[in-house]
Amino acid sequence: MKNGIDQTILCNMMFSNGNNKVDDQTGQKGMLQFYVTGAANTEERVTIQGSKGRIVLDSPAHVPEKVRVFQDAGRGKTTEVVHDFAMPDDSFADQWYYPGSVGFTYEIQEVCKAIRAGKKECDQFNWGHSLQLATMIDEIIRQTRGEQGESSTEEKVGAA
Repeated sequence: MKNGIDQTILCNMMFSNGNNKVDDQTGQKGMLQFYVTGAANTEERVTIQGSKGRIVLDSPAHVPEKVRVFQDAGRGKTTEVVHDFAMPDDSFADQWYYPGSVGFTYEIQEVCKAIRAGKKECDQFNWGHSLQLATMIDEIIRQTRGEQGESSTEEKVGAA
């Protein structure tokens, strides 16, 4: 921690198919590994690895202009499909602090579309998805800082 803010978080998450059974043999398991850091300038690229291929969100991953889908086609063989997502016109704005921030326009458009259709949530990311994400973030914070918001283990060791 630096100034009360976590500088780096490393996370491993295991997922099941909903029946509380996590089993490599049946393919009912998923695993997510990631890190977030404010202590370094990272490449801002995301790779989602699956048992039959991977998805790569090119930098900056929070608004990628290109998403590459690789599907395993046998030993040593892979097919690639590239999906391009052009950024909206941004010629009217000053420089953004976070590159590609104008890409969030797509999210705003989807919210507007849902409201016009009389919906209370978007189909692509609904209330259930929001609750699932909030639960995962809460668990990461609980495991990182402890039940009472205690400092991380690293800080405790450093302070000893």
